[in-house]
Amino acid sequence: MKHLAGKLAMILAAVMLIAGASSVSHAQESTWERIKREGEVKFAVFSYAPYFVKDKSTNEWGGALVEMAKDVAKEMKVKLNMVEVGGWSELVLSIASGKVDFAAGMQATPVRATAIDFAGPIYWIEWVTVNNPKFKGKNWSDYNDPSVKVAVMTGTSDQLLLEKWAPKATQVQFKELSQIILAVSSGRADAFTTTVLSSMIAKEKNPGLGTFNNPKPRAALPGYFGIRSEQDPAFKNFLNWWAEWNNLLGHNERRMKEAMLKYSDIKEIPDTVSFAP
Repeated sequence: MKHLAGKLAMILAAVMLIAGASSVSHAQESTWERIKREGEVKFAVFSYAPYFVKDKSTNEWGGALVEMAKDVAKEMKVKLNMVEVGGWSELVLSIASGKVDFAAGMQATPVRATAIDFAGPIYWIEWVTVNNPKFKGKNWSDYNDPSVKVAVMTGTSDQLLLEKWAPKATQVQFKELSQIILAVSSGRADAFTTTVLSSMIAKEKNPGLGTFNNPKPRAALPGYFGIRSEQDPAFKNFLNWWAEWNNLLGHNERRMKEAMLKYSDIKEIPDTVSFAP
């Protein structure tokens, strides 16, 4: 019995050693290795048309960035697991904590780069202007005057872009896009500036607004995949080359435009609108 008990103890110790080694191995594996081992990649989603749109009848997700993520998973030959998060403000923490493997549509700011890494760009988003009917500005130089009141959303990139391209314009700041639209349509502001997506949707829902413009020079910022910072470059390299390939072939611009038409009230996209470099 003592001999048998000794053997059982040795077997148990070996099993625990193997389990411990396996646990350490998994803890040290890279994102790429874990994705390949588990056969799935986790992608962050939340309701934000036309990027992420959930069909309430089927619970299926669609949208421009979802279509990109689906193609990433297809090329990796793994399953796409869409993980719901609370919105843009939760993406950095969701990535850093391992809740998701990647997110899309992020701007690679210096502050974010201290917490996570980025791959891409996957598209470029333009900043445009929408005038009230009485104001005829077309280029940034037309807005770059203290007598011109331009509405922007507080604490957004809209402010940064306006300060760069029309620093002399008088900023009229609001917290909500609905407040901005009201200010411009009522004449309290001459125009507003925001991304091409937000501005086109606002224009379609509010025909009383004036002209939609792509001011010169072009103002555009790239959107990236957000990923964890790690030593193994495999996942980042894959996403970088995926982004370059799909941008060069025009696939990502097509995905953006198709989603705009499918998931918003927009009926037509002007030829001047581009999501390419």
